Parts: sequence; structure tokens; C-alpha cells
Amino acid sequence: MKAVQPIRDMEVLDKCLSIAREHDKNRKKGEVCWELLLIVGFNTSLRISDIRRFKVKDLRGKDYAEIRAQKTGKEARILINPHARRVINRLLAGRPGDEYILQSKQRDAATHKVRPITRQRAYQIINAIAKRAGIQDHIGCHTLRKTFGYHYYKMTGDVVSLQRILCHSSRRETLIYIGVIQEEIDESLMKFNLTGRR
Repeated sequence: MKAVQPIRDMEVLDKCLSIAREHDKNRKKGEVCWELLLIVGFNTSLRISDIRRFKVKDLRGKDYAEIRAQKTGKEARILINPHARRVINRLLAGRPGDEYILQSKQRDAATHKVRPITRQRAYQIINAIAKRAGIQDHIGCHTLRKTFGYHYYKMTGDVVSLQRILCHSSRRETLIYIGVIQEEIDESLMKFNLTGRR
């Protein structure tokens, strides 16, 4: 199985957000807001399994996203940066507080209660955006989290804080996860030459 990649290029990331915004202009009532999925994913470092469980009241008007991580069971309290907070508040304006931020049109078969989108639906949305953006890399749900990590590291150079944010056990694990080690290997191999012609 191929490892999914972060979106490294800011222009491509901006293109993905533009595609999501354009899609959302024509979405029908009750359909998932693609821009919201990307904004929360790119800006919080959370996994899709956690993002999809947020309700409107958990994020609208909040400075922090607070959740018990489904995978690890650990409490997570993530600052929502002011830029993302403005967008999130705009996208959630007027929605009932008890709605899931990424609410499915489908109801639970047994209880008939509303439910959040599935991980598979999130994957379909992310891949539809990536395809329209012309992304050739392997993309998946972890792309959002890896994109956060990659750009956090590139902007701050602080792998120790990033390791803590992502709950990784080592700096090496974090650098591998966000694709920096592979990127460095690729760059060094581009300079490598044993053809005898220099």
C-alpha cells in the first residue's frame, strides 16, 4: 500500500481550497461543505476519525478544538488559528449547534439518527478535489493531517513541537510521516550522478 502524501505546494493547496469553494457554491441543502472539511483538516492536525465527530457547537465561536482522540483515547486541545477560526465561523453560521459539521444525508439504519459522513465519504471528497487540482501523488484522508504537519514544520522548523502535536514517539517518526525525509532523499538523488559526464 502506498503512503499518502501531504500537499507540499502552497499554490496547489490554494487551488484545492478554490475548488472546494466553487463546489460549495452549487451544493444542495444538506450536502457536505467541502471547504469546511479542508479548513478544519489543514489547520487542526486532527485525524478524519476525529474531525467527522465534531458538532457545530464544538467549533463555532471557539478558540480551541477539544476532543478525545478516537485512535489514541487521549484528550486533545488544539488552538484554532484566527484565520481558520474566521472561515469556520462563516461556514457554520446559521447552522444548528447539534448538527455534525460534516453531516451525512444518510441516517443510521438502526437508530434512524443523523450521523456524520463516513471516512470513506471523506476520502471520496478529498480525492475528487485532488483529481480536479491535477495532483498526481497518492492522496487520502491522512493527506490533510500530513499537510498540516509538513507546512507547520516548513514554517517553524520546530519538529519537537510538531512531534507533540501529532502525538508521535520520535522526531524521526514525525519527519517520515510528513514526508520530509523522503523529500530530502529525493533532492540528494537528483544531484547524484555516476554517468561519467559532469
